[in-house]
Amino acid sequence: MQQSLIADSPAHYLTRRLIDALIREDVAGCQSQSEVVDASSVPGAPAWPAEWLHWALDRGTLWVPVAPARFMQRWQWSGQPMIWQPATAAETATVDHYEQLLACLESDETGESRELLATYLAECRTAEAHHISCQEERDRWFAEARQQGLHWRDLTAVPDRLLYFDRLAAFLDHPFYPSARAKSGFDDEALAAYGPEFAPRFQLRWLAVPRSEVTERGRLPDAWPSFSDVGLNQQLADNHRLIPVHPHLWDTALDRFLAETPLGSQVLRAPDPYLWVHPTLSVRTLVLDAEPQVHVKVPLTIRTLGNRNIRTVKPSTLYDGHSIQRLLQDIIDNDQTLSELLAVTDESTGMHAGDLPWLGCIVRRLPTLSSQQAVVPVASLAADSPDGRCVAQTLADVLTGGDLWTWVRHYLALTLRVHLRLWLEYGIALESNQQNSMLVLEPGQRPYLLLKDNDAPRIWPARLCQRLPSATPLLEQLKDRRILVDDETPLVQMFTTITLQLNLAVVLEGLADRGPHLVTEWYRLLRQELIAALDQLDADGVDTAPARQAFLHDDRLFTKYLLRAGSLESKDRTGAADINKFYGKTAPNFLRLAP
Repeated sequence: MQQSLIADSPAHYLTRRLIDALIREDVAGCQSQSEVVDASSVPGAPAWPAEWLHWALDRGTLWVPVAPARFMQRWQWSGQPMIWQPATAAETATVDHYEQLLACLESDETGESRELLATYLAECRTAEAHHISCQEERDRWFAEARQQGLHWRDLTAVPDRLLYFDRLAAFLDHPFYPSARAKSGFDDEALAAYGPEFAPRFQLRWLAVPRSEVTERGRLPDAWPSFSDVGLNQQLADNHRLIPVHPHLWDTALDRFLAETPLGSQVLRAPDPYLWVHPTLSVRTLVLDAEPQVHVKVPLTIRTLGNRNIRTVKPSTLYDGHSIQRLLQDIIDNDQTLSELLAVTDESTGMHAGDLPWLGCIVRRLPTLSSQQAVVPVASLAADSPDGRCVAQTLADVLTGGDLWTWVRHYLALTLRVHLRLWLEYGIALESNQQNSMLVLEPGQRPYLLLKDNDAPRIWPARLCQRLPSATPLLEQLKDRRILVDDETPLVQMFTTITLQLNLAVVLEGLADRGPHLVTEWYRLLRQELIAALDQLDADGVDTAPARQAFLHDDRLFTKYLLRAGSLESKDRTGAADINKFYGKTAPNFLRLAP
């Protein structure tokens, strides 16, 4: 066994996140089939008092010292060493490292389950290494920013502000996936060269692909290169198209991918890079230096939030993203309430070669914005800023005269009004997570939401088409038929795990950790704004009963099981058609408990 970890070390931080995720996602019955006991029932228990989770596993028993949790689960790891007793021995051992913990999860099974655990162990090691690298870079950048007196208001260009907030968000781990820091496929050199934490600037590479093999939609950016720009004969333009390639893919897997397809012998590698870009929070979505309002999403063979989440670009997402954009724009244009609160990015442009998920791109255009505005991803709101406060606090300085409570109330009301209306009136629940949901802010003006990358929502056609009959042709065009559902439950699941938990409650939890208000006060405010939004929908003749039942009466909320579906269990075991939409109903309802 390894030596005990130092509290707050990267490994201890990762171990804490892992054991809490195992409890939250009920891995191997950690929550549903375990019991909490006192120290007298634990062999070799230390003298300090604690409650222990008695967790029976295939190869033995793990006793986990726990403390009451206030968010997403009833119990969380206390941080003290766990005790492991193998089924075949009387001796016990202490466990306080993620490697030891994962070893306890091994079963007598062979094959895929063990391979999944081994792969996830490698991911945890990558997460620890990337945590160290990113922490060093954050410390360096924050020290530099403090020395220069840098504040987001000093950035006069809207794209510079967006990249600034994206960079802050990149240093904050996903709240629920324990090894979210890992960008598997990047070593330290690649992380520094292409990760948003390091704010790099680099050029895209280019492939000339026969025109007959390329499907193209929309209008390409003005900055798109000519063949001569990338060192090729301009005459190739007659029968070829240029497709961008991320330089990491170019340097690593491209040769192998090309060798595996007949198309590989027909493409030409352009000798010269072209088009300077900056990575956004999503890593594979890049801001063009020459046209900062334009973002290009390109395939990237790294994995984030699970080994199955390889960050390629499926051709179907190009079509579905544009279809959902058109649908949402139609709703916005005909709904007075939403027209003042919501905008969507233009996702009409892109290209792909055949059905290859590693050869294509999506071009995203932001709306025209003034220099007085700031585009702030929701993912950054609870992130640290160089002055030691979180982003939400620094925004309140400018937007509400330092009144954080008022600023947060406005944010809660805006988010709830938009997403409750889309769900309850139109039957649409968007996967507008913290990364895809942005606030457009300007002093003295009403904020609004700007949503992007809406290619994987859940839509109930019966409700939508009754309200908006013109939606029928768009729904028929969708490539991913999993988008369409036939009852309320998938909408409740999506709204709960994305809008309520990730975009609202996580921000409130971050604020409560900093003060000046207690978490119960923040949740009381959230409950008030939720009820106010539902009351307004009632007045508009919308049935709000599904939301009232789920959030004001039910004891438990749905939880997304990211770790199980993304890394620890096969699709055969989970039965999930979509690994990013695998749920349990195990989270305590923090809204019902609020006074």
